[in-house]
Amino acid sequence: MPGVYVRARRYRVRDVASAAQRVGRAVTPDLLMRLLRPSEAALSRDGRQIAFAVTESFSEPNERPRSRIWLGAVDGEPRQVTHGPGVDMLPRFSPDGRLLAFASDREQPGLMSLYLLATGGEGEDEAQPLGRLEGSVEDIQWAAGGGSLVVLAADPGSDRAGAQQATRIVAKDGADDDPDIRRPFRAWRRLLRVDTASGEAAEVGTEGVNVWEFDLRDEGSAVAVVSDDPSESSWYDAYVALLDLDARTARNLYRPRWQLQALCSSPDGRRVAFVEGLCSDRTIVTGPVKVVELQSGEVRELPVDDVGWLGWSDDETLLYAGWQGLGSRCGRIALDGSHTELWSGEATIGTRYVPRITVDAGGETVAAVRESAGEAPEVVLFENGSWRSISRLNDEVAGELELPRWERFAWTAHDGLELEGLLARPAGHEGGPLPLVVWVHGGPTASWTWQFAPQYGHSLLLASAGYAVLAPNPRGSAGRGAAFREAVLGDMGGEDFEDILAGVDASVAAGIADEDRVGIFGGSYGGFMSALAVTRSDRFAAAVPMAVVSNWLSFHFTTNIGRFDELFLDDDPYRAGGAYFERSPVAHAPGSRTPTLIVHGELDLCTPVGQARELYQALVDAGVETELAVYPREGHGYVERAHQIDVWQRMRAWFDRHLLREL
Repeated sequence: MPGVYVRARRYRVRDVASAAQRVGRAVTPDLLMRLLRPSEAALSRDGRQIAFAVTESFSEPNERPRSRIWLGAVDGEPRQVTHGPGVDMLPRFSPDGRLLAFASDREQPGLMSLYLLATGGEGEDEAQPLGRLEGSVEDIQWAAGGGSLVVLAADPGSDRAGAQQATRIVAKDGADDDPDIRRPFRAWRRLLRVDTASGEAAEVGTEGVNVWEFDLRDEGSAVAVVSDDPSESSWYDAYVALLDLDARTARNLYRPRWQLQALCSSPDGRRVAFVEGLCSDRTIVTGPVKVVELQSGEVRELPVDDVGWLGWSDDETLLYAGWQGLGSRCGRIALDGSHTELWSGEATIGTRYVPRITVDAGGETVAAVRESAGEAPEVVLFENGSWRSISRLNDEVAGELELPRWERFAWTAHDGLELEGLLARPAGHEGGPLPLVVWVHGGPTASWTWQFAPQYGHSLLLASAGYAVLAPNPRGSAGRGAAFREAVLGDMGGEDFEDILAGVDASVAAGIADEDRVGIFGGSYGGFMSALAVTRSDRFAAAVPMAVVSNWLSFHFTTNIGRFDELFLDDDPYRAGGAYFERSPVAHAPGSRTPTLIVHGELDLCTPVGQARELYQALVDAGVETELAVYPREGHGYVERAHQIDVWQRMRAWFDRHLLREL
């Protein structure tokens, strides 16, 4: 009910980042957009070479953020080796390390094609296109002999996942259908074998089977996460299959309860391992490790949870990377369940959503992308129990930024559950309570972890502007095991929302926040929670829902992931009333009073723009001060430089107006 909220029973704060504080320039969008973001680190089989992609933090209109491939020896300094226009990603070494395959959209923006580059070259971008593929390349694997590659390609018309902006892949000519025709089973994700000498490509996947991810067992077979329907929504019900690439047949190996990711075939081809866990978004699954014996079908679960990446060290041992509370970890686990942790700490290895390492063929050399609250993202090598930086991409800009004071903040929910999140305060602040902005993550099965400038750097920008920022991990978040993740099922917008309110009260009780100057914002699930906050509570003085869900019934029939709401609401959209009505913010808009700025991307397939328009009109009808900003060419996020600046300026002006006003 509006006005009802829960007091936390106790609170505690632990400052873990004071050593990382530095005096520098106030944070601005221009400074943050100078940050380069390494990803996709890959080691050669012998562990001597490393390649990775380096992506800019913004794009220009009608483009994706530009990305380049860097290459070098692990004991040297990597150099940029591609210089073409557009996006270069997915570097993959040939078995002998002499060639590097990668994907690029330099020919057609947004449509990734296959390229080869000699690793010993010294010239300017000697990459050559390989083959003429109709689809957009999403993964590349070399056959053992090096004479061919197997490529996962998405047909034009396929959707990108929410974590990939949730836009549609267009055809080579870039022309949209006129009229725009929709029909089921139109665009598939296919496996193609490409000959490295001739560039000839042939489809080797099974007809009528959609491949989401795969791993080669040998020249003629692969294991894969597949579905019988190519729609984005079908990913939630995908299963593990063994694919015969010569006969083009598929055999079902395992049908899961939850979602799948990171499958990999053992070196001897007898087993397949993967991660299975409740997940809200394709590409960000974390959960326990499971192993299937291909001959017997026996399934075992290994005793490690919140894993997001897997790779075999040998036939009996797996390497993994995963979340651990607000931090991350990596280690080895044997099939008998014995476990060795290589590293864990208050940092993120991998990317914003996916913990990840990369290893050589023997599993001895380990590299990753790493960042923390005080360290900008760089490519690192694991040596003697710690990380050594290989790249120096962000030294200059990181050294200029005045970083906020980051802390771990913990509190207790009304039912006794221990909760935690990250808290940022302005550098050098030692005074009394501050205006507080709560930043709710997406998902709900994502989480906040120790990062330098997560998701547009809004926490740094707000702290630099004089705000405290609370980034909570309510129940449903990753990093706390299966029971914590699954607690949100059938209760999204219930106890998880109360967890956030309890965190606000704990920050007030700790003297951190001024209880009359509290705002809230977030995107996707965070947008839903922000919309819920203004329609079910008067706790907040201002809100900025982004990529919002406001009406679960209309969402179900317009989103590309209708299985998501069926799963997390645990209800039937055709049942009158029930969760689809009770948990829809627009159903509770009458009586709302919180000033609300709504921000949305026009091309978002995951949370369609109609959701923002419904919330806007419901709040207008309720007499609430509200504004709607819709950004053309944007999907489930905001990548264009001008749009990122505009979002920040509007957000800050909104919070300044309502949280810094005279009381």
